[in-house]
Amino acid sequence: MSYVTSIRPGTRPPRRALFQNARFAALPAPAPSRPLARVLVSDDDPDIRQIYALLLTSHGFEYIGAPAGAGPATLELAARVRPHLLITDVHKPGFDGHRLRDMVRASPVTAHIPVLTVSTMDSMSDPRLAATGPLDDYFLKPFTFEALLYRVAALLPLGAAAHDQLVARAQRFSCYEHFHPVTGLPCLHTLANALPALTAQPGWAATSISIAGFAALVRRCGRPVAEGVLARLGILVRTVAGSAMFAAHPGFDSQVILVGPREAVSAVTTTLADRFASLQHWTARCTSPIAPPRLRFFHTDDRAGLEIDLLSLRAALRGVSRPG
Repeated sequence: MSYVTSIRPGTRPPRRALFQNARFAALPAPAPSRPLARVLVSDDDPDIRQIYALLLTSHGFEYIGAPAGAGPATLELAARVRPHLLITDVHKPGFDGHRLRDMVRASPVTAHIPVLTVSTMDSMSDPRLAATGPLDDYFLKPFTFEALLYRVAALLPLGAAAHDQLVARAQRFSCYEHFHPVTGLPCLHTLANALPALTAQPGWAATSISIAGFAALVRRCGRPVAEGVLARLGILVRTVAGSAMFAAHPGFDSQVILVGPREAVSAVTTTLADRFASLQHWTARCTSPIAPPRLRFFHTDDRAGLEIDLLSLRAALRGVSRPG
């Protein structure tokens, strides 16, 4: 692998990439640890590859760069190193990103690898992007680092512990993308900053809201349908939360957290369950032939301790499920 650029967490990418974003350059490299996932990047622009390397390794992923972003070399690497995710641009030496994605899908060795195609053209302009399958996604240039992380996290099977590590690393950096790209609700940085005031006094409660089987929904119905259901949930949360409630995403996945006075949180949770159930006719049309998705709720309150931080709140909310 002498011709492959591979960077693991705890190492630093080439120095000339550091000027791309000062918030990463100003922080010490994290201690070496087992990577959250291996990500293979295929892009013919060396500066763009260095940006990917800096972003991914800073957040705990192992970065593997395909030589010159060439299609044939990328395909060979994908079969050999078995990455958990492939990120590719469209225009590249050898053959383009669309054909690369199709060839990855055609081989039984690589067919399971999610592919994120990054393009300057949206799916309406390029029908080959719209033809992606449930494992795939596309992303438009230019993008913010946080927006890319949302896409990466959505394509990877990160467990709770791995997602906690990603959140912990993300909190070390400044935030430029303050809202979830699908729901428009505040991001984890905003929630982390608000938690000390929200939980400083007795009587608070928190409830996490997620769509049961969201990953299966993506696989069976495709990402546009699944994100349409998630967008509906975001609208409902913004509608019923009110000024007494703080609603935000505690990470880079589809989970939403409500924090506020205990009685208000309980009432809003009940209302959300009822309102979402009333949308079942819409979700049934979109998700046929599988059963419409349901909401799942987890609850905690100030009996777990006052002034809780984000990672502690995430852990506290892994409790007994309340029916929704």
